[in-house]
Amino acid sequence: MTIGGFCTLSLVQDHCCPATPGECATEIAKMPCQSQVSGRCIASTLAVLAGGALIGYVVGYKLAQRKARCNSKIKLDQKKVADSVDIEDIGEKKAFCRCWKSEKWPYCDGTHGAHNKETGDNVGPLIIKSEKK
Repeated sequence: MTIGGFCTLSLVQDHCCPATPGECATEIAKMPCQSQVSGRCIASTLAVLAGGALIGYVVGYKLAQRKARCNSKIKLDQKKVADSVDIEDIGEKKAFCRCWKSEKWPYCDGTHGAHNKETGDNVGPLIIKSEKK
């Protein structure tokens, strides 16, 4: 609705103008300057705009706060992803993925570097070493 529409609505609500459009147009035409907008019309328009902006901000803020899923590709069909690795398979040293982006899951392939650059995160692999005595 335009400012003129709000002003016309205001005139009808204030009973300054008859309810039918034809009679209302006649009343508006009798006004000294139809192009000028009253302070009340401007205040009403600003109130509606401010209310809409507030609602938009609150909805946007709530949508932005939703928790993002960290695993977007590994075994999504399972309710819970749990892997086990035999200690003998680890050997001397092995790096395990913690960013959930590796093509060699559960082992790290360095994909976290691109993930960190893209998101500003600082995730790295879990490195398991065996101690030789």
